[in-house]
Amino acid sequence: MRLLVGIKANISQIFAVAEKNVKLESRLKIRLIFQSIIQPILAVILPLIIMGKIFTLAAEFGAWNSENFIVFQFTAYQMLLLYRIIARIQGGIAREKGQNTLTLLVIAPFRRINLLFGIFISHLILISIPFMFFFILCYILYPVSLVTLFFIFFTYFLISLFFSGIGLVFGIFIISKPYLVTFVSVPLTFLLMFSCLTMPFEFFPESFQNIARLNPFYYLFNIARYIWIEDNIIISITTHPFTLLIVLSLAISSPLIGIKFFNYFFDKYGVIIY
Repeated sequence: MRLLVGIKANISQIFAVAEKNVKLESRLKIRLIFQSIIQPILAVILPLIIMGKIFTLAAEFGAWNSENFIVFQFTAYQMLLLYRIIARIQGGIAREKGQNTLTLLVIAPFRRINLLFGIFISHLILISIPFMFFFILCYILYPVSLVTLFFIFFTYFLISLFFSGIGLVFGIFIISKPYLVTFVSVPLTFLLMFSCLTMPFEFFPESFQNIARLNPFYYLFNIARYIWIEDNIIISITTHPFTLLIVLSLAISSPLIGIKFFNYFFDKYGVIIY
């Protein structure tokens, strides 16, 4: 009975945070539309136009051709939506700080991990409409089996967990060491730049490809794409075992490291009050 009460209390805390964040974010509808729809579309529409022209000159680039490249760009849009969970967690924690509720949350009978899960769920809710719209559109244009769809959703969930861990690091910096936010943003920007998110890996020169191979973002962004166009789980697992292992390892380790990092910094430095 005590276990059930504890589980119920944790779930209540998580959904209370999620509900609060959804309501607050929904009040700023123009910003929400821009960040969740317009901004990601602008990031992928130019590469789509460029590659459409290039495919008239070259039949394919690696696994990508004029028929399946729509999968590449639609998944790029979805990845950008998932990537925004970093800013969502950072902003949610910063908002708690600005409202002077963060200290109350962590000293009350409130588990810090529930704050993360609450913001995590609120982000998935806020991006659900544009995410599912383009997911369904991609499925209509390039259909795959239901098993493949399930596996792709599972991969997206793993990617979200990875980015949530990074968001926690940004979140603790914004409340304890604000000047470090800019410092850690620089390598993150380079990782995104060299991830082949919006253009195929084979399109770039060899020097760029060598850098991309060392970038965990490259493996995160591309595994869902290969699963989609291969449409065979057995083939995907046997063809990309190293990539799948990287994605699974990052999805497990990132939130755990993020939580440990958050707790360490919060216990040592607390909340910086301006």
